[in-house]
Amino acid sequence: MPDRPVADPGLPAPERLRFSLNPFLTIAGEGWGDPTAPAVVLLHGGGQTRHSWGDTAHLLAQRGWYAVALDARGHGESSWSPDGQYRVEDLVDDLKEVVARLAAKPALVGASLGGITALLAEGESPVPFGSALVLVDTAPRVEPKGIERIFAFMSQHAAGFADLEEAAAAVAAYLPHRPRPSDGRRLAKNLRRETDGR
Repeated sequence: MPDRPVADPGLPAPERLRFSLNPFLTIAGEGWGDPTAPAVVLLHGGGQTRHSWGDTAHLLAQRGWYAVALDARGHGESSWSPDGQYRVEDLVDDLKEVVARLAAKPALVGASLGGITALLAEGESPVPFGSALVLVDTAPRVEPKGIERIFAFMSQHAAGFADLEEAAAAVAAYLPHRPRPSDGRRLAKNLRRETDGR
C-alpha cells in the first residue's frame, strides 16, 4: 500500500494562477478543482513554495474544494519585492489583494510564516477575513533563537547550491531529525535556479 495518496486520474492538473498586484509584483499560484466551489487558500512557510501544499491541495479538490496554493513574494515563481520589502505586513497586504480577487471568502490554511500571515490578516480585519482559519506549525510568539538559526542557514547558502545533491545535503544537515530529501523533483520545486546556474 502506498504511503502517499494516489492521484485521482479524473482530476485535471492544477491551473497556473498569476495575480498582478502592481506593475512590479506578481504573486504566482496554482488552483485545483472547480473555481466556483468553496475556496481554501494554502500559504507555505518561509523558504518554501506553493508546492509544499501539492498533495494537500489535490486531496482538497477531490473532496469538493477549490484549493489555491500561493507562492509568497520572493518565493517560488512569485516576483521578488521591487522595493526589497519582505515584512509580514507586506505578505498580509499581498494576501488581502489576492483574496479580494477570489469569487468567495476562502478558508485560510497557513504553515509557519504562512500561518502568521493568515493570522494577522484575520486579526486586522474588522469583519471575518476568511471563512475559517487553520494554523500549522505556527507559534503564538517568535523565538529569537529559531529566527537566528533560520537566518544563519539562509545566509550560509546565499550563493545557492551547485546542484540538487548539494541542496539535499544542506537540508539534511539543517534538519537531521527528518529523512533526507530523496525526490529531487520535489526539492527542485522549492528552489529557484538563477542565470549563473545556482
